[in-house]
Amino acid sequence: MSLLIIPVLIVAAATGLFLLWKFRWGPPDRTLPGVLTYHKITGFEFGGTWMTPARFASGLDHLADSGYSFIGEDQFIDTLDGKRESPGKEILITFDDGYRMLMDHALPSLETRNIPALIFLVTSYAGRENAWELPLPGRRTRHLGWDEVSDISANPLFTFGSHSRTHRDLTGLSDDVLADELIISREVIGHQTGRMARSVSYPFGLVDRRVAGSARSAGYEAGFTLFPTGRGEGVDRFCLRREGVWIIDTKSSVDLKLSGGRLFWFEDIKGRTINRLASITPFFMKKGPFD
Repeated sequence: MSLLIIPVLIVAAATGLFLLWKFRWGPPDRTLPGVLTYHKITGFEFGGTWMTPARFASGLDHLADSGYSFIGEDQFIDTLDGKRESPGKEILITFDDGYRMLMDHALPSLETRNIPALIFLVTSYAGRENAWELPLPGRRTRHLGWDEVSDISANPLFTFGSHSRTHRDLTGLSDDVLADELIISREVIGHQTGRMARSVSYPFGLVDRRVAGSARSAGYEAGFTLFPTGRGEGVDRFCLRREGVWIIDTKSSVDLKLSGGRLFWFEDIKGRTINRLASITPFFMKKGPFD
């Protein structure tokens, strides 16, 4: 009899999680192209935001073989503005943090496949190592320098957006500091690339109404989070959903994230849990050298 309790408890827990998801978040709006976000394309490290170069390239091929096409930032914003209609099964590839390793392990794979990408930069860390991740072995990673950004921006496949100036939780900053994080980073990217940043990705995916309003006032045309906190109906151009791709993901799980199949709710809860764990990092780390 006691052995029967285990499957009953598992079913009860799964049912409870599904009902929580259904009434708290529900399925997302699918009118826009899907957006995938990556962080580190590298070998093993202590953490979950990395993926090997081979798996990254294989994942791109799998998506193409599954009938997906890839669009760039400009096409995505045109769709957001209603200037173009998406035919469906389109993907925008994004990278948060703008690490130097992308030049060796990600951009060549994209370039050979003619796949565009949007790279979000932390402008005060250009050419420097990150300082906001937990100091586990091997996690201090260098960002793209401005000379490298300039070289990459010469390729029309790749555009750059802002990931703020110093990668802090924007929701906890004063109005003036928040404005500086968004305005200065946008202007610096414009100066360094000759193209003003059109999009912003909020550090740790943390955004509220005040941050979204500040992004709009700073001149951005789109603001990306990971998992919007409200229900999925409708599109908020300054709280755009993306699907994080982590080392624990498989081709099947990425398919599920994009297609919204029957078990999408499980992938959504998994992603929200990972993002929530990552968002507590600022509580354990000191402020960076540029604060």
